[in-house]
Amino acid sequence: MAARARPDRRARSALPVGCPPARPRRGVLPWRHNSKRHCQAQAKVRGNMDLKIAYEKFLEADSDVLLYAGPIDRAGYHTLCQVLDAREVNRKRVLLILCTHGGDPNAGYRIARALTHAYGSENFRVAVPAECKSAGTLVCIGAHSLVICDKGELGPLDVQFQKSDEIFQQSSGLDILRGMTYLKDDALSAFKQYLFDINGGSGLSTKVASEIASNLVKGIYEPMYAQIDPIRLGEMNAALQIAYEYGTRLDRKSKSLKAGALMKLIHHYPTHGFVIDRAEARDLFERVSHPSEAEHFLAVFMSSLWWGDGRNTRAKVTDCMKSIKSFFAQEPEHEPTPNEPDSATTADSARGSLDSPRATGTSSPGDGGEQPFGGCPSDDGAAAEGAYAA
Repeated sequence: MAARARPDRRARSALPVGCPPARPRRGVLPWRHNSKRHCQAQAKVRGNMDLKIAYEKFLEADSDVLLYAGPIDRAGYHTLCQVLDAREVNRKRVLLILCTHGGDPNAGYRIARALTHAYGSENFRVAVPAECKSAGTLVCIGAHSLVICDKGELGPLDVQFQKSDEIFQQSSGLDILRGMTYLKDDALSAFKQYLFDINGGSGLSTKVASEIASNLVKGIYEPMYAQIDPIRLGEMNAALQIAYEYGTRLDRKSKSLKAGALMKLIHHYPTHGFVIDRAEARDLFERVSHPSEAEHFLAVFMSSLWWGDGRNTRAKVTDCMKSIKSFFAQEPEHEPTPNEPDSATTADSARGSLDSPRATGTSSPGDGGEQPFGGCPSDDGAAAEGAYAA
């Protein structure tokens, strides 16, 4: 029986520029799947940059690079605290690569405060290579400056609630408030129109015309107002107040928002998925910049590995500098031949131990079960947050 021809490894591993890698084998670092060739292909995303040069740039700047990809929740916050506790070198600055559709505002507040406590408010920056919605925008308020890539986008601070008769669908916390504003304006306009038409067209007195107009408006709008649950209205108003209070406290440290920007983020955007690109973000935040080559490379490279199409159901938190250092330490000196398999590095060894014992800390603010941003369920796990509770 003739032996089956072995496929050409060079043709198999050569990827188009900018394409995310194929899913790696279980327990293998994503970038090890195509080894050094894929790293060089990804390096050509923009400029003459590769993984090692980008790594050295951040070493020169004395900056850590952390990745947070997935929902903003308590589990992700505790993992971030473990990553901070496991740092081998205490660098001065940090760049957080943040990719998220939203989550729990309480966890978002704690994430921003943990990074501010570890590095200082002036040394905390956020890079946005893709979606960074809702509670992710809240984390950005706690950063001193934002680095937004060409495909990066923020979103409003819009609270999402589960619909009572739906499993997967959600509604905005502003829907009822906007509906009441519309009904009020429309009812007042209808009353004026009826009053002028009846008074001017029939010759009736103003008193009689106003009573008729009032009854007409009451008959039209009373059934609509009867559908509004005052308890539900209070819950939504309280949830929006959470966004305002957390945003105010974070901005007090970072001074990142322009005047009136917080209220605009909460009330002035029509939908939860409204796109706030880099140009519009400059109207809201004081310090928004285009990424440098090293920042762009690492943000796009790491997000393509861990964020992909944005379907993460659990947050992935990675110390990028430690992972890259381990990758180069175990990189083979020669390219693998067709008869030599790629060496595999486990994710746990390359990313550093994230399973260190969790220290005891203080309780987090707002553990009363408020609804999360973006509809992601919050995880009030029992793990404590150690020194980053301040």
